[in-house]
Amino acid sequence: MKENEKKRACFYFSPEIIALCDKDLELAHVPSRNRFVEDAIKFYDCYLHKENLTKVLTPAFESVIDARLDLTEHRLSLTLFKLAVEMSTLMNVLAGAFQLDSSVVQRVKHRVIQEVKETNGRIDLEEIIKFQNDEI
Repeated sequence: MKENEKKRACFYFSPEIIALCDKDLELAHVPSRNRFVEDAIKFYDCYLHKENLTKVLTPAFESVIDARLDLTEHRLSLTLFKLAVEMSTLMNVLAGAFQLDSSVVQRVKHRVIQEVKETNGRIDLEEIIKFQNDEI
């Protein structure tokens, strides 16, 4: 059916419904009551058939979300790999520059693990400096 081909139908509405329709014409971006009612009926029809739509749309949304999650996981993995490389480089440089006793390294490592647990990963350089200078 073409846009201009319409059949006439007579409907009776209460004055409140007509007032609602008139009040929201601009909000609905429609030029007339007829178009407002037409759009409202189409919307209500979609609402009535939403059960059928969710069977089709939900798998589509799931596949889009899965693809996004896979991409995010991949990016995080790359970032963690790069961070691990930087940390390993830093540790090798430090180990080469300072000849540390393994017992000192173990004590520091134990303290750092406790600190990270307590601060939930929040590292404070000022606190580290105070600890290293025996101020704590």
